Amino acid sequence: MNNLLKILLISISASATACSLYFTIPFQAYQMSKGLQVGTPALPYYAYSKTSLEVINDEFKKANAKVTLEDTYTYAYGKSFKGLPPDGDTGQEFKEMSTASRYLQNILKSKGVADADNYFMTSIDSARSFGFTLIAAVYRPDETLIVFDKFGASSENTLTCDDPPYYQPYRFDCRGKPLDIVYEWAAVPNDCFDKQGHQAILLTLTAGKILEKNPKTNYWEAERKWIAGNYKSVVIDQDYMVCRELGIETGYTQQKNVFTN
Repeated sequence: MNNLLKILLISISASATACSLYFTIPFQAYQMSKGLQVGTPALPYYAYSKTSLEVINDEFKKANAKVTLEDTYTYAYGKSFKGLPPDGDTGQEFKEMSTASRYLQNILKSKGVADADNYFMTSIDSARSFGFTLIAAVYRPDETLIVFDKFGASSENTLTCDDPPYYQPYRFDCRGKPLDIVYEWAAVPNDCFDKQGHQAILLTLTAGKILEKNPKTNYWEAERKWIAGNYKSVVIDQDYMVCRELGIETGYTQQKNVFTN
């Protein structure tokens, strides 16, 4: 019985993994172009479509994207887009936002952004164990921050780029001085940016939105909900918005039943 039980458990586990790996959402060419207007919140639909980076890049070019995947590989990674492996992996995926920030800054410099080093990729990771991360791209005028902890501690913290909490967004410093301006944000499933190819799409969409220079002030309310533990409502609201903009009838949150339990 023990051996039979083990075999059954292995089979069930393998089947669940296969379902996760092969979950796909159809994503048409016109939707890929419209995704540029939506920005980073559309990332799951590029990732889950399993569309090749080459095809996505071609659609971005046809739509006259401010930033293409080819730009990202050239300037962020220092690699030629031609001859990439199908998954886009050149061994340069980022594990932390400090590296993602450097990649983003390199893209922005290539586009002539004079203060590119003041832009940072940030994240709120409190729901990461539940499968989601809140990502924001911010403009930060100060190199050193004196801020309160985002998760309840009242003591002042002095942060530099060497400190992991530096790569969280901060609306004000301890004295109420405005700090970060959010130019793009998204609630992203972890499996949509755990591979370099997906990260390249993330960086491309994010850089394009920064170049539009339209602050996203609605981020701060989303962050408040996220930190309070209400991350599900942020994810669902965002997915409904993306579906509405892209003409998708049933979003990935419904198709994957991500919040049924």
